[in-house]
Amino acid sequence: MIDIHTHILHACDDGSPDLETSLTHIKKMKDAGVTDIVLTPHYMMGPYQNTAEIFELRFNQLKKALHKNNISMQLYKAFEIYLEPNTLEEIKNKDLSINGTKYVLVETGFHGFAKDFMHILYELVINGYYPILAHPERYPDISNNPDLAEDLIHRNIYLQLNAASFIGLYGKKIQQTAWNLLKNGHCHFIASDNHCNFNEYIMPQVLEKIEKTIDKYTVELLTEINPEKMLKNEKIDFFYVENVQSNETIFIQKFKNLFK
Repeated sequence: MIDIHTHILHACDDGSPDLETSLTHIKKMKDAGVTDIVLTPHYMMGPYQNTAEIFELRFNQLKKALHKNNISMQLYKAFEIYLEPNTLEEIKNKDLSINGTKYVLVETGFHGFAKDFMHILYELVINGYYPILAHPERYPDISNNPDLAEDLIHRNIYLQLNAASFIGLYGKKIQQTAWNLLKNGHCHFIASDNHCNFNEYIMPQVLEKIEKTIDKYTVELLTEINPEKMLKNEKIDFFYVENVQSNETIFIQKFKNLFK
């Protein structure tokens, strides 16, 4: 399993406060079957404007600590970038992409999309980047209008859903939105968005529920196949679910039409 959205790099944002906490949670992730972790501290003008120097220092500290404690885990560099008018320049100048690829993990505010939200994403796309919008199910614009998710995908935006959303940890409406998006194929990645604020790493129980509700392949696609392609800078299909009526459904509909 590859977790592409985590705040487990210590002392960078509102995630892990220290190295010891990071190690504790990485051990839990390893025990749960995680082999690769993408480190995505917030990048936001003002509160979390992490510099390359700070990131590199924390990254090397974490790698050394893992080695010292005999914990095998592949780590990748990235950021969760808050969308602002100068986002494109920041990504270009400060190498904020995921593992040096053209994929970028982005987020926006939870109080409604800004007027320039679509324009900023458009700028990223036409400049060759592959934006991944973090936790779309948590944004009121999408939870109030789930069809907007499909519109974003048509604009070449990938969507990453949070595992916690599927079990109602952000509320019932967000839970319903997450399942709705997933069942319609409007999801390309499922990740933990791990802020080290839960004692348990919840991905396994969520993925087990998804496997029972949909199928095993969907779990593999969203936590292994697509993440691996992303890390290799390979193209990922935007649409992968087809709405196909079964022969039985078609027969029943034709039978009903006889009595209209």
